[in-house]
Amino acid sequence: MDKIDLSEVCRQYRVRVIRATPLDDFVLLETNRGPKELRIWPRVDVMRWSFAWRERLARQGFRGLERFIRTRDAKPFVIVGKRGVTMTDHLRHIEACRPGEELAFQCGRVIGMMHAVQQESSLLSGAEYLQQERLKAEAEWNRARAMAESYWKGIGRESGRRRWVGELMGPLLQRMERSATMLSHPGINPDTISVSHRYLTRDNWGTVNEKLYLTGFFRPALSVQLRDVAGYLRELYLTHGELGQIDSFLDGYGEEKPLSYGDYTLLLAMMARPREIWRSISAFVEKAVQGERVPTTEIERALDSQQMIDLLLRHIADRAERVRG
Repeated sequence: MDKIDLSEVCRQYRVRVIRATPLDDFVLLETNRGPKELRIWPRVDVMRWSFAWRERLARQGFRGLERFIRTRDAKPFVIVGKRGVTMTDHLRHIEACRPGEELAFQCGRVIGMMHAVQQESSLLSGAEYLQQERLKAEAEWNRARAMAESYWKGIGRESGRRRWVGELMGPLLQRMERSATMLSHPGINPDTISVSHRYLTRDNWGTVNEKLYLTGFFRPALSVQLRDVAGYLRELYLTHGELGQIDSFLDGYGEEKPLSYGDYTLLLAMMARPREIWRSISAFVEKAVQGERVPTTEIERALDSQQMIDLLLRHIADRAERVRG
């Protein structure tokens, strides 16, 4: 446990450890009180913030999530040096969810509730994370421009696949510039932006005793709230290809935390960034300039995905215009 006395921590939780199994991001404990998960938090402020929103969400009526077990002193975590330690119950049986519009609506409601209670906390600054997203988008755009200019001067004018990749770079730069510019749209008010977890995926959902269960969110990576919504909706649409599920999620979210035109603008800015195309083209260029023969399979796959994302962007933009109207 990275120089942390595991036995002393467990004594504070009044559990007797039968077996400890280190896993990717936690230690699985078999104890006299059932299976537990023990985690180290490198940032104590993120741990405190995570505890606060979990408790608020439970008080709002949604208890289907992992809550921190209290110590013998009724504390929800243990501070060891500059790090925090938490213990949660380990659920052995989490069933997969049945996809559909009803599930999408309920997931949207829960995430809307989660974001609403996170907004009540002043521990972390949403404006700072928004600025980080702006700087990152601008830095990626500048790197892409430099790469494109170098490629065009070098091998980008050759025939065949290398020329084709060079022709893709113009539209790629336009998309990256548009996404970066949208993050500074005057309709996005930094004072109303709140923090959430950077990644929300289908893996965060399951059912326990036939009830929806929200799991995960223990990693320290954070960003603005609508980044995780953008990533989740991208994944949802690329998996099922149903705009009805997108509408259901946003309808459920809006019941708990209504989306303004500025919120939709931020959502679109996060979703418009052509991450897959940028990654696949930059990987191609890196190998091509070394003289390697590189297939374009990943670029073609990324372009197919982008066509679907473009349909999703237009659909959400229509919702945004209705809000503005």
